[in-house]
Amino acid sequence: MTDTYQRDNFALRELTIGQVLHKQRQRFGNKVLLTELWTGRQWTYAELDDFANRAANALRAVGVQKGQHVGLMLGNSAEHLAIFLGLGKLGAVSVPVNTAARGDLLRYYMSHGDASLVLVDEALAPRLAEVLPELDLVRGVIVLGADGRAAAPDSLKLPKPAHDLAALLAAAPTTAPDADVKCSDLLMLAFTSGTTGPSKASMLPHAAALTYGTSAAEAQGYRTSDIFYICLPLFHNNALLAAFCAALVCGGSVALSQRFSASRFMDEIRHSRATITNFLGAMSNFLWSQPPRPDDADNQLRLVSMSPMPGFVQAFETRFGLKAMSNYGLSDFGTVSAFVPGAPPSKLGSIGMARRDFELRIVDDDDFECPPDVVGELVIRSHEPWRATTGYYKMPEATLAAHRNQWFHTGDRARCDADGYFWFVDRKKDCIRRRGENISAYEVEQVIARFDAIANVAVFPVKTPEGDEEVGASVVLREGQVLSEADLVQHCARNMSYFMVPRYVQILPELPITVNQKVEKFRLKQGMEAALDTVWDRERSGIVLER
Repeated sequence: MTDTYQRDNFALRELTIGQVLHKQRQRFGNKVLLTELWTGRQWTYAELDDFANRAANALRAVGVQKGQHVGLMLGNSAEHLAIFLGLGKLGAVSVPVNTAARGDLLRYYMSHGDASLVLVDEALAPRLAEVLPELDLVRGVIVLGADGRAAAPDSLKLPKPAHDLAALLAAAPTTAPDADVKCSDLLMLAFTSGTTGPSKASMLPHAAALTYGTSAAEAQGYRTSDIFYICLPLFHNNALLAAFCAALVCGGSVALSQRFSASRFMDEIRHSRATITNFLGAMSNFLWSQPPRPDDADNQLRLVSMSPMPGFVQAFETRFGLKAMSNYGLSDFGTVSAFVPGAPPSKLGSIGMARRDFELRIVDDDDFECPPDVVGELVIRSHEPWRATTGYYKMPEATLAAHRNQWFHTGDRARCDADGYFWFVDRKKDCIRRRGENISAYEVEQVIARFDAIANVAVFPVKTPEGDEEVGASVVLREGQVLSEADLVQHCARNMSYFMVPRYVQILPELPITVNQKVEKFRLKQGMEAALDTVWDRERSGIVLER
């Protein structure tokens, strides 16, 4: 058995959760697969497979069947992974939502995803309780106590029937559930930021979800000896699919942290002896800005995926003693390119070349291919069935629009050089990228527009001096109305995830519009960025948001 992942480790038809777990159990049964860093709990491949079987049987005991949609409002934990794997074994469909979701958006995610059962962390149960009475499809709730413990009795007092997960697991056998699941069956819905409408739920079959792992393992040369450090949230595809599933399919191990912390990051890396990890958004900036230490390079890291790759990447590699890699992907489709170790140094900063079985192209507004180094829209497609998302759930028109002319249109602008390396330029989509979170400007606008005092609103990304994006909002008040920026922010905080709440707010007499009555957001953006020292700033005002 070679240490490096091989393409033929899994046939396409084998890419189901149940088959992959069974095969890896046979190969690596007594090897540690998962370690929770904050508790020290560990599971071998065989033990995590048993855990997934217990979760599947526990869920079946409360009525979950193949094809049923189950909402997950869960933080990082072994239980979260066991539930996801157990649902996959049953052929049920996971609907993970951001744990920061609340109010209108939480209600939308659960209702649009057709969740009939919701699993929720005990600490988040009150937030779910606020919207449960309006979720007609939800028949019941399962509450997870912290670190595998039983949930407190009071957390089970919800508007819908509730069960304690620990009690259900204690009564469930470890026998594998009998379910006929194919690689083409729907495994999960991944919410992606809406641009001209509500957030869309991308449909991932088993093969598409697991291809995140097999494709990354092949492209980056992952090894059975690798330990993947995961601190990003498991409700994101990056942590769940590109990291955990990559470790699973390559026979590696996972060191799971509860969340990202710049101050303790390197300590956890050293303690876990991690060799691979993934960065999103400004994580690299946060780590780079930490005071240098003599032992910065005293770690086992060999590869770090950076998206985006910062300008100081070469100095970062030297300081921390590692190699940077980069991948391009999106929840709407999958991960399709890779910048790999050994590529020419002059290509550092690119998103690399197309991974095997995927094709990338740069096209103009009429979908004709652009010459080398001409900026256009990046379009992508898969050469094999079921390795990418199958469209947007309950949104056929949006699915057709994105997949026109047999290519998926990313909405991102890029260029391809003469050597076949692709370079990301910017986004065409009305989307904000804040610290690894994709934020729909449309959804923030919709929440603000429901405020009675608001006559018009525009939301857009604001570039900060640190290079990150923050949410900016320009609003016009109805005649005779009075509203403070702080009141607007508090309204937003009650009805959206904390990271979506605008940081910068302007109250204007009117918004600039075109002759077609479209708001000229670029003017608002330019004006706000030029006056950040004087624009109302939530952080400068001392407002702290509840997470």
